[in-house]
Amino acid sequence: MDKKELAKAIIKEIGGSENINQSWHCITRLRFNYKDKDQINLEKIRQLEGVLGAQFQSGQFQIIIGNEVTSVYAEISQLLDGKIQESAKSGHHGNPIEVVLDTISGIFTPLLPAITGGGLLKGVMALLVAMKLLSETSSSYEILAMISDAPFHFLPFLIAYSAAKRFKTDQSLAVTLAGILMYPTIMNYANGGEVNYLKFLGINVPMNNYASSVLPIILGVLLLSYIHKYMNQIVPKSVKIIFVPLLTLVITAPILLMVIAPLGNYIGVYLERFFATMFAVAGPLAGMLMGGLMPLIVITGMHYAFFPGTFASLDKVGYDIMLLPMNFVANLAQAGAVLGVLIKTKDKKMKQLSFSTIIPAIFGITEPAIYGVTMKLKKPFYASLAGGAIGGAIFGLFNVKSFAFAVPGIMSLPSYLEKGTNNFMLAVIGIGVSFSVSLIITLLLNFEESSIETQQAEFSQPVLPINKDLPIDVLSPLSGEIYPLETVPDATFSNEMVGKGVAIMPNEGMVKAPFSGTVTMLTSTNHAIGLTSDEGVELLIHIGLETVELAGKGFDLLVTKGQSVKRGQDILAFDLETMKKAGMNMISPIVVTNSSQYLDVIHTANLVVTAGESKLLMLIN
Repeated sequence: MDKKELAKAIIKEIGGSENINQSWHCITRLRFNYKDKDQINLEKIRQLEGVLGAQFQSGQFQIIIGNEVTSVYAEISQLLDGKIQESAKSGHHGNPIEVVLDTISGIFTPLLPAITGGGLLKGVMALLVAMKLLSETSSSYEILAMISDAPFHFLPFLIAYSAAKRFKTDQSLAVTLAGILMYPTIMNYANGGEVNYLKFLGINVPMNNYASSVLPIILGVLLLSYIHKYMNQIVPKSVKIIFVPLLTLVITAPILLMVIAPLGNYIGVYLERFFATMFAVAGPLAGMLMGGLMPLIVITGMHYAFFPGTFASLDKVGYDIMLLPMNFVANLAQAGAVLGVLIKTKDKKMKQLSFSTIIPAIFGITEPAIYGVTMKLKKPFYASLAGGAIGGAIFGLFNVKSFAFAVPGIMSLPSYLEKGTNNFMLAVIGIGVSFSVSLIITLLLNFEESSIETQQAEFSQPVLPINKDLPIDVLSPLSGEIYPLETVPDATFSNEMVGKGVAIMPNEGMVKAPFSGTVTMLTSTNHAIGLTSDEGVELLIHIGLETVELAGKGFDLLVTKGQSVKRGQDILAFDLETMKKAGMNMISPIVVTNSSQYLDVIHTANLVVTAGESKLLMLIN
């Protein structure tokens, strides 16, 4: 299923565009605000090919896609463009806490590329300065500083645009509010001018610096959304285009400057003080709790609640000691646990899955590791919590600081550089301990005992219930060379319209059963055969391309429909040389037709396989 088809299927199973209030995405998930939960077909969405998981969380419906989330979202956004209907009913769901988290998430997630890009550039600059490859007095440094600072200094503009979309109000007016807060006169007065406030209608208007601020503009756009909506209702239609913007700005801006912005500014200041005090008073304990619980906080979406405090801290004191550092140790702990699974597991499928998820985890993207490996095996997930707790305690004890907002992975390490201190070294020690503790505990835990025993029982006693958590092996039904499915000159197979799999160029004319199961599909010309394994894997074996034109000539079917077969049993013979002489392309697709029911279908690294002996595919549940 390509990205466009997946996007269409997701929208359909959510209940159509009319059931969607808002859509956006983070690094690995699609996120939706919906109108009617009962219209969402959760189980069908979980079974879609390309979907790793789906859940209702924090008033949102979240679909876990993984690394392809941006491409899938682009297709969804295009399909939804102009089709999301306004609703008289509220789009929020859940209790007030969930509504707040949902709102913050909806505002900040679309801004993360700009924020993390600027933050990573700050880290790279710090590293170049430390290595004496860049001078802080050079013009190059000054230009780079402008680029890296821009997303943070002008953060109110970014938030205004995103908040306007979230609150469904006029985006140009929202950005204008940000411009008012950042107007040079206010900035000049706030940055050392002689005037602390101006008067408007006899009421003091404080002159504060709102650069990099978060809450003032969010609260301002929220107020704007209500006033703009009200003005649209009372202003006559014939003069709306003139008087609605005028009245909205004249009413909203003074209230913003006199009340809301100062209040939001004070809240940000006190949030920063609260976190600083908590770590000053009980640093190790606070760090242990935050570092240990951070994976659970991220899974539930609670980490967005810390965004205002993080930006307030970066703005007021120039660093963060809460969200970014604690996320860093937790992510590296997750990587350590996955490495432990990679080293210890005897299961080749889990070993490959671990290898594919450890790299993203090291770079700060842990959801594939959490959902695909550690939470599935449970005990490695507990090990990651322990590693994060110990690393967090070290960070809290020594007050380790992050000086830039960046994805909390190994690439963010330069953002911990600070002249004249050992902050960088302590950060390295903290993440090193976190990684090592998770790795060691995972190696000490017998997390695979039950899985291995179940596998052994499965082969010796096929009547036992199947463990759905285990990956499934599919042997090769043909002998020959392996080719990627996308190289097959038939769009039905190369575009994976039938399902995922591989292709084989056979060197022998015998098809063997790749597993124990049942013959479920035959063709009148015998050129293709369908099997269903005892575990439920549906496999199509298609001998050559356009071999249907042979009308059965050269094929010798050895089984009947509905017949049970054993792994390695001969099921179909064909005259390979005769077919080649007839000009048939003998590239043979081997496709899992119910691929959407599995987390992934992975082909082995073998380039040449032997029928009934070599492992060809592994299916991850």
